[in-house]
Amino acid sequence: MTIRDLHNPYKPDATALARGTSGSRIQLANAGGEADAWLEPMLSDFISLATSLCAAPIGMVTQLHADIGLQHPFVSVVNGRGDIRNQWWRFPGQNGVSRTAVDFSLCQYAARRPRELTEIADLRADPRFGESALANGTPQVNFYAAVPLVSSNGDVMGTLCVMDRQPRQLTAVQRDAFLKLGRQLEGQLESRRTMQKLEQQTLTDALTGIGNRRSFDLRLREEWTRHLRNARPLSMLMVDVDYFKQYNDTYGHPAGDALLSQLARVLRSPLRASDFLARYGGDEFSLILPDTDEIGAHQVGERIKRAVSMVKWPHTDIEISLGAATVTPSEMCDFHALLQAADKAKYQRKHGRNPGHA
Repeated sequence: MTIRDLHNPYKPDATALARGTSGSRIQLANAGGEADAWLEPMLSDFISLATSLCAAPIGMVTQLHADIGLQHPFVSVVNGRGDIRNQWWRFPGQNGVSRTAVDFSLCQYAARRPRELTEIADLRADPRFGESALANGTPQVNFYAAVPLVSSNGDVMGTLCVMDRQPRQLTAVQRDAFLKLGRQLEGQLESRRTMQKLEQQTLTDALTGIGNRRSFDLRLREEWTRHLRNARPLSMLMVDVDYFKQYNDTYGHPAGDALLSQLARVLRSPLRASDFLARYGGDEFSLILPDTDEIGAHQVGERIKRAVSMVKWPHTDIEISLGAATVTPSEMCDFHALLQAADKAKYQRKHGRNPGHA
């Protein structure tokens, strides 16, 4: 295990991410990503029921805007605004569902009609959608019907759709059953969103809005298991504020709380989406860096110190102590040892630089 005391001069690096869209067809990044384990089986069942009720060969659920619990959502950018958008398809003979992106124009239209069923007997003959990707590309749909999925607070979650390659119409019985099935799916998604919000509250530090000690422990175990399974390095950083007790005594505890909240935002800014930041306790923060070796951990630490030094802090400038530890697949230890090593590196850094500091 490698323990580092991070204090070398900062050397900036830059990354850029550009996403673009054009027309009514929205191209999404990372298509085919991984959905939450709970979501895809449920959607598969509802789509299967919808296609059976309506005697349609193709079914789909479209997510348009609201969060429905994905760990890895697709995000599209339209006119500078990021929207979470996903589509789950089920075709004849298919087990489960496939997540991809084809064309959202029809579903956007259907979603604007709450509590109503949208039914288009022949897309190619419809002047509004005759040129759509669904009608002219794969899967070359003609018949389309959808019910909107709307949460109790009015959030448009998406649509439940059935399709056919042949022009046709639903019967009155099918329309009624399809609408009722859509309400059932709304209820399932709404319940899951509520449960996730409650669970998230138990895993979030109320002051800073980042992970708390409980969520840190859970995430560390997950990343440790992944580290062992994939034989990839794993790094951890421990950070705290120098002389934080004196800061509280001088400026008051509300000022100390405000400082910690601002520091959490600064610590999060240079991190990747896969990294994890938590408030470990008091003025101490922990960062888990998956797939990160010793050099990478050093670079993250330097970016953090650089970010802290550039902030205009209230009352007075602050300094942080930061320690890092890295474990490689060839080393035999457990995640408790990794945590202790990072904390020890931070302690050595603090007391080596600030003699007599309590």
